[in-house]
Amino acid sequence: LKQIVDKLKDSNNVLVTVNTNPSVDELSAALGITLLINKLNKHATAVFSGAVPPAIEFLQPEKTFENTVDSLRDFIIALDKEKADHLRYKVVDDMVKIFITPYRTTISEGDLEFSQGDYNVEVVLAVGVRAEADLDKALASHGRILHDATVAAISLGEPTKLGGIEWNDAGASSYSELLFQLADGLKGDKNLLDEQIATAFLTGIVAATNRFSNEKTTSKAMTIAAQLMSAGANQQLIATKLQDEQAITGQSDSPAVPKSEPLQQETSHDIPQEITDSGTGALSISHQPEAMLMKSKKWLKPLTHKKR
Repeated sequence: LKQIVDKLKDSNNVLVTVNTNPSVDELSAALGITLLINKLNKHATAVFSGAVPPAIEFLQPEKTFENTVDSLRDFIIALDKEKADHLRYKVVDDMVKIFITPYRTTISEGDLEFSQGDYNVEVVLAVGVRAEADLDKALASHGRILHDATVAAISLGEPTKLGGIEWNDAGASSYSELLFQLADGLKGDKNLLDEQIATAFLTGIVAATNRFSNEKTTSKAMTIAAQLMSAGANQQLIATKLQDEQAITGQSDSPAVPKSEPLQQETSHDIPQEITDSGTGALSISHQPEAMLMKSKKWLKPLTHKKR
């Protein structure tokens, strides 16, 4: 647990994934930890390409889960640095416009090159994934993500075969209990546990314990449930939703059923915080030897130019 906490604190881009047939608990846990990591001003992406169980629709999972890994790659626009003198961007309605001021030349479409970058993932949180073959189908053909990133495998029962950091706790009631502990380790002195996150974690615990009625109902699970309720989780609403699902399916924590068509997602795009209230931002390109970008942002590398 400590190794995962430390790694996440040192990373900015995190992928949260589940297996091909996750339970309500696994999905709820993945949803809750993704929301919390994003509140740390990091970029967490949860990928699940199957059908979401009706029991957790009230958690609005479509706003968190993505059904592809497309958003994990940067789109790169390249231009000969000798032709660019100044770059600025401006947000106009729903568009981000990039303006390039030429340096003693003209710039046309033919001067621009477009490409896809590498997968931008530093840590993979694998929730309930036993082996690579058990990964969600959206990641099945993208093994490079696991190869390039640090994999943190979280399991109940037997350890996984994913390698990397292994966190296995057979005594835990649920994945939501484990990821609540991870969330607690990440938050430090900050109060990050809001109503939405608390409700997601409690949903997983209630589902895994069959509304606190089976052998998984431990004193630790009850204590964590009380903390989540104090943070705003609505236990009665959760129990009602899960009871309705059980009445339909006959199962207390049924795995999600895979589907052939992807979910329709609501998407949002984060604009760097350095953008001003007017929706504009800029960077200057120096044409002096070994020069650095003036006031460059952390995500931009210095550019240098040859002597003229």
